[in-house]
Amino acid sequence: MAGASLTTGPLSGHIRRIALPMSIGFFFNTMYNVVDSFYAGQISTVALAAMALSFPVFFIIIAISEGIARGATALIANAIGANDLEKEGAYSGQVFSLGFFCALGLMLVGVFGAEPLYRLMDASGDSLRLATEYITPIFWGSVFFLLSSMCNAILLAHGDSKTFGKVLVVGFFLNLILDPWFLYGGLGLPAMGIRGIALATVVIQILGSAYLLMTVMRRGYLKKCNAGFFIPQLRVYGEILKQGIPTAFNMMSIALGFFVMTYYLNSYGEVAVAAFGVGTRIEQIFLLPAIGLSSAIISIVGQNNGAGERERVNECVRLCIRYGIILIAISSVVMFLLATPLVRLFTSDPEVISVGSTYVRIVTVMQWAYVMGFIFIGFLQAVKRPMYGFVESIIRKIILPLGVFYLIVRVWNVDLVTFWWGSVVINVALAIVTIFYGRLVLRRVTSL
Repeated sequence: MAGASLTTGPLSGHIRRIALPMSIGFFFNTMYNVVDSFYAGQISTVALAAMALSFPVFFIIIAISEGIARGATALIANAIGANDLEKEGAYSGQVFSLGFFCALGLMLVGVFGAEPLYRLMDASGDSLRLATEYITPIFWGSVFFLLSSMCNAILLAHGDSKTFGKVLVVGFFLNLILDPWFLYGGLGLPAMGIRGIALATVVIQILGSAYLLMTVMRRGYLKKCNAGFFIPQLRVYGEILKQGIPTAFNMMSIALGFFVMTYYLNSYGEVAVAAFGVGTRIEQIFLLPAIGLSSAIISIVGQNNGAGERERVNECVRLCIRYGIILIAISSVVMFLLATPLVRLFTSDPEVISVGSTYVRIVTVMQWAYVMGFIFIGFLQAVKRPMYGFVESIIRKIILPLGVFYLIVRVWNVDLVTFWWGSVVINVALAIVTIFYGRLVLRRVTSL
């Protein structure tokens, strides 16, 4: 089924075939990060804090690579649907050369700018030293993060999510072996501490990106590219970046949004911050099927939009909404009923368990809002209208929280539960706007 056209055949089958492997892969990728945090905690509390400090810096690589990849997926899928082999070849070749230059820029910025960035975040002493030790190998290996994402962009545009999903699953199990080996040493390797955890990630990225590149080449997806397609073409770069930059900044706003939430939560004490951290991990796990649907809709709608199959575009969005609502309804009930046991998986602190359980039960009310956002913003990306996702994310994660939480915390001085409900109101309000705008664009696209 790899590379099968998404413009024919049952849409329900295409959605399941793309969304399920991506959801499974992202689950194991989430667990991958849990393993890294576990072994950092084995070094010291300072090392664990240093890794947490590295998250927003590391996220720059993830945001840029995934942003460009999702933009390229939409363009390649539209070209495939339109049977425009020249454009398909141009986008497929240029995404590699663009990825290389982005990786080079990231490497230089990271190697020379990581420490100043940490100092801006008030890092000092052992925390600064360990954070720099961890992030430096990551930036040196950034080219492999980009290569992996660019390969996946091509595969996903052709409707193949299984290959990348398998890479994520295998990467998780490799990490279980490499993390302790590189951390403690053995079999000829010296103990490398927190630097070893980072090097394990780079090695896994090298292996994964090599496998993905071989798969892309073996399937002939680059045969449409002549040598000229790899030489930088500013026009094509512009098209990819026009699609990719809004998505990249959308993802970066996630880290900024966490900063805003944490900043105001500090007023309620460390327990509230810890409960929020645990609760968001639980949310992420239960939202994985919706993220899979977002990936599926970009590929399927992209190809069908390129082919002019307007009714299939409409049907795909309707099916994704139906599947998303069913899945999130089940997930929300499970989250609500099992909130306390789920929080206990991450902490034994009774105060954090109590506050975290309350948070998880409250946010079940807005899980549907996240799903609608993923689906409609994925649809907009697929029809080459990515800017809304960027604007929506900035408003939802930064602008509104800054205003609403300022009133809640500084002016009205309300309790923590009201703070949680403030977050619910923000997300639900923006979801309603997104649904309205997404349906408006959908009607326009399908009536052309």
